[in-house]
Amino acid sequence: MKARPPWKIARNRISIMGTRGKTSLALLIHNELVNSNARSICKVTGAAPMICIGRKRRILVRRRPVRLYENLFDVEATEFCVMENQGISPYTARTFNEIFLKPQIVAVTNVRLDHVEEFGHSRRKIASSLSYTFAKADLVISGELDKKLNDLMGKHARKVISVLPPDPDLPGSEIPVIGREVLKLYGLDLDVDKYLSMIRESLKWNEKFDVVFYDASKVNDPDSASLIMKWLGDKPIIAIQLRRDRPGRTWAFLKMIKERWVDYRNVLVAGPWSDMFSKKVKGIRLPDSCEGASKALDMAREMGSPLFITGNRMGSFVECLLEKLEVKGIPLIYGTSDLENSF
Repeated sequence: MKARPPWKIARNRISIMGTRGKTSLALLIHNELVNSNARSICKVTGAAPMICIGRKRRILVRRRPVRLYENLFDVEATEFCVMENQGISPYTARTFNEIFLKPQIVAVTNVRLDHVEEFGHSRRKIASSLSYTFAKADLVISGELDKKLNDLMGKHARKVISVLPPDPDLPGSEIPVIGREVLKLYGLDLDVDKYLSMIRESLKWNEKFDVVFYDASKVNDPDSASLIMKWLGDKPIIAIQLRRDRPGRTWAFLKMIKERWVDYRNVLVAGPWSDMFSKKVKGIRLPDSCEGASKALDMAREMGSPLFITGNRMGSFVECLLEKLEVKGIPLIYGTSDLENSF
């Protein structure tokens, strides 16, 4: 059977956009729809892309660079399709919405410093670039707290609704509130307090093998990383994994450290440009390997400080670090999602 775009499969289509929490929001909406006996499919991207059909899931194995064409797939006709917009430039994000999904609803989690090479080097420019991608959606629901940024996004949207979480200081608290607003449009309700409790439970230091740590490797923008560190408290050692194909992300994290957005004890850096990065912040460069991961763990033990792992989830240093700490699954804002296929 020839692959079809999702807009030919589902009557109700929801595009998930923004900087942080897209996977968490997409899975939340999909799971709540399925729990209400609605027929739904969901596609998420990022570090662990997968397709969910009802309660079953399949992890996608990529053997080549990410392409928008992976959003062509065949499943039975369904009521809902919830998809994470994987575009990392205004052009690809708009193409996703206009050609692959044609959403009636766009949900924007937040506007933060990531993919700055394509979207812009400030939150204002990113918000303006995002607004260009909404295409012909009937409604945009935004969890961004800054009214000026919501006003910017409203320039190219038919209608924008901004939602305010009950606890704005709690990182990720906008996600269940956006979910409730989306589900309300289909006559469904959401227990926001339940998800807020899950978020609070997941936002705490963990300990394993005499190392206190927090896995924020998927938190790859400095705004979100600093919010989480402030919530966790203490003065951590920040371990940052850099990637050659994300120079803008490197610039953004360098900006966070140099401007001291959060209090910390030391900075460990691995990956491309780590020599330059460590010199500029008087940090420590580590090998992008399991040797570097072992040194980071030894330093955390010796200094008695928690280890905050962030920057990127892809890289030998961070992969070895997470393996040594026995971290598994996809980290969501309200917990984790396993990586096992069910079909």
